Amino acid sequence: MRIVFCGSGDFGLPTLRHLAGGGVDIAAVVTQPPRRAGRGGKVRPTPVAVACGELNLPVVAVENINDPACVSDLAALGADVIVVADFGQMIRAPARDTAPHGAINLHGSLLPALRGAAPVNWAIIRGLRETGVTTFRLVDAMDAGPVFVRKAMPIDPSDTAADLRGKLSVLGVAAVTETLGMLAAGLADGDEQDHDQATLAPLLKKSDGRIDFSADGETVRNRIHGTWPWPGGQARYVGPDGKAIDVILARARLADGGDDAEPGAIGSDLSVATGRGRLEILEIKPAGKRLMAWRDFANGHRAGPGARFTSPAPR
Repeated sequence: MRIVFCGSGDFGLPTLRHLAGGGVDIAAVVTQPPRRAGRGGKVRPTPVAVACGELNLPVVAVENINDPACVSDLAALGADVIVVADFGQMIRAPARDTAPHGAINLHGSLLPALRGAAPVNWAIIRGLRETGVTTFRLVDAMDAGPVFVRKAMPIDPSDTAADLRGKLSVLGVAAVTETLGMLAAGLADGDEQDHDQATLAPLLKKSDGRIDFSADGETVRNRIHGTWPWPGGQARYVGPDGKAIDVILARARLADGGDDAEPGAIGSDLSVATGRGRLEILEIKPAGKRLMAWRDFANGHRAGPGARFTSPAPR
């Protein structure tokens, strides 16, 4: 089977590497143009473009895949199907129709749940116990096309969004491979989604990382994990001396015990009170500093009774 692969971010990399290993003919890889990134604002190619250099795959960066010239170029490739994973552009009907099997997309949830740009993050923030990946046929409505394959995976309480995204990207290899096999055998029309059961997973905003310690411990932990690495679980650490610094909480777990301490108060065991239950912080990133173990931060800032976390100051 001859394919065009459309991808930009790292979510599709395991699938691209697997497909490049054999079994399909990759006519071209389409990705986003290089963008400025990082603290220095250096122009960087997408992770997919970098991987194509390593894999010796033909790659083209396009600003808009739906531009008539791009559509014409796609048609000239003679692909049987377009495989899409973490591409970052809507692919409209003229572009999809350049391949007889259209375009199939790898999505990081069990559709119709969590349609949108940030399904992995919201699965954790909302406290889901299970998520997965879905392959489906692209249509003009967002993540609404007929489904080919779903593969489920439990969410471990220790998973951050970065952890879970990595696991799901690997699971996606099997889902895409199975889907291509079905298409090649003429067995894949796809099953319509139950649109009444659809939920949304919108792109995260900076404010989605704000931590409210008056919530219960599990909710606070889920917010911390679901927003790592961006926008991060945002809080303010106030030391016993009243000095305050902004921090990002990266990883936490539920702690035993509970008391009537004010939410955010740090105990003698360095656990943090929440609206219900206590939380053990594991990793923290002070503003402008590197990620570090909570115990190291606590030792350096004399955390303990008299110290506390609060919500970050409004900006």
